[in-house]
This record gives sequence, structure tokens and C-alpha cells, in this order.
Amino acid sequence: MSSPIPDNVANPAIYRKAKAKMKRKFKVTPSAYSSGYLVQEYKRMGGKYKGAKKAGGGEVAFDAKKSDLNKDGKISKYERARGTAIAKSMAKNMNEGGSVSIQARGCGAIMPNRKRQTRVPRS
Repeated sequence: MSSPIPDNVANPAIYRKAKAKMKRKFKVTPSAYSSGYLVQEYKRMGGKYKGAKKAGGGEVAFDAKKSDLNKDGKISKYERARGTAIAKSMAKNMNEGGSVSIQARGCGAIMPNRKRQTRVPRS
């Protein structure tokens, strides 16, 4: 018995052809490789998916708490300028959403637990 066609498939006929091609190519289905191949082949054949598209990146704003370098509760001119520049740079880098890795300082290799990532959610 074949599995049902998902609800978000716009053209079921093309989906069936792509699925048949996928089943001829892969011995084990479903698997991550075969599922990825099915989606690629369906799109290559001209198929589309229904539903809302994922929006681009999020917004990065100045964060006073993170910008307070000496932890005195006051934001100096330098701290504000630095925080604003960092937020602006991150926003420019994250137009498409996702994450940006912020490198730790030092020479040599950086341990994985020392790397920090800032996530920008896709809305």
C-alpha cells in the first residue's frame, strides 16, 4: 500500500511521478536521502508546494544589557556606539535569518564550548 500524498502538494500527478522515480533509485524508502531526493525531483519536474512561504531574517536591535561592558548599569558613549555597530553589523549579516557564529578571541583552535552563536528566528 502506498503512502498518501501530503496535503501541501499542489500537483499530485507530478508528485506521483517523482515518487516512482525515487522508489526506482533507492532500495530503502523512506530514508533521509530518498526523501530529500523526492523533494528535489518534484521541484525539478515543476511541482510546487502550497502554504505560506517562510519569511526572511529577523531584526537585531541594540541591547543595553549586553552593551554594558563594565557592568556599572550606565551606558557610556563608547558602549552605546559599540553596541549599535554590532547590532547593525549582525542585522546586515542576517538578512536571510539563521545564525551567526561569533568567534572567541585568542590564538589557536577554539574549543566548541567556547564558541557562541546568536540565533535570529525565521518568522
